[in-house]
Amino acid sequence: MHAAEQADVGVVFAECGLTESGGVVLFSAPERPRSLSLLPTSSIFVVRKSTLLPRVAQLAERLHQMAQAGDRMPSCINLIGGPSSTADIELSKVIGVHGPVNAAYRIIEDG
Repeated sequence: MHAAEQADVGVVFAECGLTESGGVVLFSAPERPRSLSLLPTSSIFVVRKSTLLPRVAQLAERLHQMAQAGDRMPSCINLIGGPSSTADIELSKVIGVHGPVNAAYRIIEDG
């Protein structure tokens, strides 16, 4: 976690991408900690083309199939659509409160 706190950029392979929203889905596990996608100032999300899903409904279907098959479910599922922002603090807009300030996405061919 200390390395993620000190990093300027985190590179994360996404579980899948959502084409309708332009977001990515991250499954957390001990070998894939959330800190790498949340603590650096910038994150690059790498998405394999074969994992692109049209909508969240298809993600829910995939999770249901995993559960039915008895597969181990992730400890946390993050849907990321870009940098977060809030105006809760003294009505002043702040970007990157709950994650990176900058987010970029790269779709790669499989194999």
